[in-house]
Amino acid sequence: MDYGKAVSFVFNDKNWIGVILVGGALGLVGLLFFWTLIIPILAIAALLGYMMQLIRDVRLNPDAGLPAWTDWGKKLSDGLKLMIVSLIWAIPLFLLIMPIIFFIVLAAAYSDSNALSLIAAIVSLAAGMLATLYGLLLVFLQPAFTINLAVRDEFSAGLDVGAIFKITRAHFVDILIILILIWGISYIASYVGILIFLIGVFFTSFWVMLVRGHLFGQLARLALPVEKPEDVQAIVPTETQSISVTE
Repeated sequence: MDYGKAVSFVFNDKNWIGVILVGGALGLVGLLFFWTLIIPILAIAALLGYMMQLIRDVRLNPDAGLPAWTDWGKKLSDGLKLMIVSLIWAIPLFLLIMPIIFFIVLAAAYSDSNALSLIAAIVSLAAGMLATLYGLLLVFLQPAFTINLAVRDEFSAGLDVGAIFKITRAHFVDILIILILIWGISYIASYVGILIFLIGVFFTSFWVMLVRGHLFGQLARLALPVEKPEDVQAIVPTETQSISVTE
């Protein structure tokens, strides 16, 4: 894993400013039109789809540059699939949180019942601990189900429990380092973005997404190596990459 390259590769692409501007603008538009619901969903899907294309490119060529903003239909499709897969993986978390909310409301409604308050406290503590553990597990599984979905390009790949746990176990240390690195640069990027007239957060956040995409691409290269020569596509190297916002 080349962690330094993941952080710096964006700026080696001659068109990185244009790519960042498009990505940041999508995030900003999604926020401005949050009340429409559909626009922010499509904006997030496009951003995630772009990241998934980057994952595929880096898996095939570690020197790949930034993908062009083309083939919007594919990007939206990929992003929506990742969003749905993520929601499905999060279902157990929602199920664990529901009893906490239920008993808190019930205890508040019958505040004079000591027994009910005790039950609510016990259930909330148990469910809260389980939710925390599952949430932590989900954080570690997310890189695996993302790269499996991106590489195999099938919805079912994102829910292939056996393959996802196998990737996570085999590359646990790599995933741990990736998560720590992403957390660190996200923290720094958020402050830098706030300093750039607040809206800079959208552009620095997209840069963090690109770093994550590159790291996930490197992880995919290790966990899901290219075995057949015909699977390798010609990925344009960084210095010749171009940007386009056409279909």
